[in-house]
Amino acid sequence: MNPSYITETPSRESRGSVAAAGLVAVLCLGALAAPHADPLAVPAPTPASAPAVTGTPGAEPAPATGPAAPAVPDGLDSDLVYAVLVAEVAAHRGDLALAFAQYLRAAELARDPKMAELAVRTAVSAGDDAGAARAMALWLKLAPDSAGAVQVAAFLRIKAGDQAGALDYLSQLVRLAGADTETAYLQAAGIVARAASPAERLELMQALAARDERSAEAQQALAIVAASADQQAVATTAARRALELRPDWDKPRLFLVRLLLAAGQRDEARALLEQFIAANPDDQSLRLLYGQSLLEQKDYVGARAAFERLLADRPNDPEVLFAAGILAMELGDLKVARDDLTRLYQSDQRRDEASFYLGQLEERAEQNAAAIDWYANTQGANRLDAQVRIAVLRAKAGEVEQARESIQQLRDQVPEAAQTLFLAEAEILDQAGREDAAMQVYAEALSAFPDDLDLLYGRAMLAVKHERIAAAEQDLRRIIEINPDHADALNALGYTLADRTERYQEALGYIERAYKLKPEEPAILDSVGWVNYKLGRPAAALEYLQRANEAMKDGEIAAHLGEVLWSMGRQDEARAVWDSALKDHPDHAYLLKVVGRHAPPGAAPEVPAEVPNTVPPSTSNEAHQ
Repeated sequence: MNPSYITETPSRESRGSVAAAGLVAVLCLGALAAPHADPLAVPAPTPASAPAVTGTPGAEPAPATGPAAPAVPDGLDSDLVYAVLVAEVAAHRGDLALAFAQYLRAAELARDPKMAELAVRTAVSAGDDAGAARAMALWLKLAPDSAGAVQVAAFLRIKAGDQAGALDYLSQLVRLAGADTETAYLQAAGIVARAASPAERLELMQALAARDERSAEAQQALAIVAASADQQAVATTAARRALELRPDWDKPRLFLVRLLLAAGQRDEARALLEQFIAANPDDQSLRLLYGQSLLEQKDYVGARAAFERLLADRPNDPEVLFAAGILAMELGDLKVARDDLTRLYQSDQRRDEASFYLGQLEERAEQNAAAIDWYANTQGANRLDAQVRIAVLRAKAGEVEQARESIQQLRDQVPEAAQTLFLAEAEILDQAGREDAAMQVYAEALSAFPDDLDLLYGRAMLAVKHERIAAAEQDLRRIIEINPDHADALNALGYTLADRTERYQEALGYIERAYKLKPEEPAILDSVGWVNYKLGRPAAALEYLQRANEAMKDGEIAAHLGEVLWSMGRQDEARAVWDSALKDHPDHAYLLKVVGRHAPPGAAPEVPAEVPNTVPPSTSNEAHQ
């Protein structure tokens, strides 16, 4: 959660579009997780149901619970009935060893595969590897063509470290599937995911795929396993090979593009998508992903065209409505955003997301009562953010104490978010002009969470804002002492020293350390440029500030760039930079202050009565996560 709940326009700390980034993360990259349920999460053994093998990745077979009404196989006799009843009672009491022995005896007496399955599952739950192997052999003998038996047998071989045996069973699973090899290979990928290490999983899946080199489905399953093992090159090669073997298959196409997006190879992903769409112009899944990739690249005009076309074809598709609504918000078209998100909310799809962003939309439109209503309707993952926004809006309306009480109640309700909520409370107080009370909140928070880096950083930023430089320096140095590679703290300390003191050489050292950690971060590029300007190196300063300004249109970066150009006698260029920035940031106090200082007499832009001090930049939002 972002604790900058109150800032109405993106600060230097946010450095980008939170809504756009969140949209791409949710819609573009989420599919890299294995999409198929793990077939080995075994439900509790109860003879009444003889359950199928389904579940979620990583789950261990559940312990026996019972008793259920025993389903004794046909051909019952007194020994068989006794074995089943004893097994049920033992399972109910948690005596898995006895339950296993009696289930196995019942299976041997009745020659019934369901009883053998229960014996296997009970042994696995009890951690009895030898017993599981014995019962597994019987299950396979009684039901040699059972896909469920073969899946569990493969799992047991993986657990025993027998890769060759596991491969044999996985190959058998594929053969049993007949024409449905896609499902079989996805099941195999779920089983392989149970191996102890990513390297073992990848090796096992590569060996299975090698047994059927002409199978596109095997290559796609390999791509999934490789991606989950962080083997980008292997995953990409496998996805490409799957597409070569089955050119009309969407899944490897989409997966390949998502792999490239996840790896930050956006230009290649975009080119590939355009190639795919040219060959498949009516494939709406490709077109949706294309619109999402344009959004990630901040090509808002292109993205809007893509989503408008999608909406024409799929006017009620929740994914398209959500993406189009968020994009319209990014472009400032609040009417279109309101229409799209309201339709999404009314569709009963993604309602919590729709209500949260409708709250943001109304807040941006300064319709705070409507915003509060939408936030109040928000549940799910966005509920905490929504409740904090309600508190912020009430504080703006003068109900500061009520807002604080709401935040404090949230801390009691959601203790795992306590640090973030302390940050929110402090910011509410600071915005209300109660600096000392905000500092007291930080003191309370750090008493509860000593040396918490986010809290130390937040207090440091508050201290800088109110010219408490020594206090800020102390907190930032403490962060660096705990984590010497904390780029945000290094940059903030260096920038503060460069901007608020004359310790320029010392400032340069901290900023250079931050630059080595994040050489493309606009805030750090800005700091490098600013400290070089302070050191009397305008040419070096200009290079870094131009790079920062190209990477991010930010009022403070533009102010610095104009300052350097002005100092070099390039006043017309400085004015052009400032004029351009003022179009995007007409109320940016620091920018207005700088422009006003260099304006001809009588021509200075209007500056707000109280111009807040510049807060040293954070390199990203990560410091507040």
